Amino acid sequence: MAQTTRTFIAIPLPDSMGDRLTKLQGRLAPQLPSVRWSETLPFHLTLAFLGDVPYVDLNKICGAVAKASRTVKRFELTITGLGAFPNLARPRVLWAKVEGEGLALLADLHKAVGAALEEVGCIPEDERFSPHITLGRIKPGRSAAQPNSLGAVVARHQTWSLGGFSVGEVVTFSSTVTPEGPAYAPLARAPLASARTRTDDLTE
Repeated sequence: MAQTTRTFIAIPLPDSMGDRLTKLQGRLAPQLPSVRWSETLPFHLTLAFLGDVPYVDLNKICGAVAKASRTVKRFELTITGLGAFPNLARPRVLWAKVEGEGLALLADLHKAVGAALEEVGCIPEDERFSPHITLGRIKPGRSAAQPNSLGAVVARHQTWSLGGFSVGEVVTFSSTVTPEGPAYAPLARAPLASARTRTDDLTE
């Protein structure tokens, strides 16, 4: 049986922003005891989740992502405000909102990556796209007690902002489940059209 690795395509946040999101989680944790906080770094904006991918397919996937990334110019995004999926009445995921003038280019990038992956026979598990940064997940069986406190936290953070960052690359990650939680490892980095970021080819 072929060896596989859980794989996803994402835009990683700068370390400085990740540090600030970790501090935000720490401040919110006492108010939201039913949230299981995301602790695996880097925080990221997922473009495509591919599930378990055979090792033999990783090179063509990374190549497809590199091809797609070169079609979109570098752009800016802002992290501001909080929200919940699917909604505050039935929350399952707490997230930070992604906004900014670069949203149109982000949508273009998402479409380009999806099309390039389909060309090599790899279709993302969910083609819907709602840009966000996951902060935590509501523990099963605890959501009934969550809406009021979570709604209050979201309301208080309507004007909160983490600031902006420049998107210059897309990264293909592997995700390995460990007793301490998932561990992410970059497989390849794909610079956008105007970014001068080195591309790390996948090594065998």
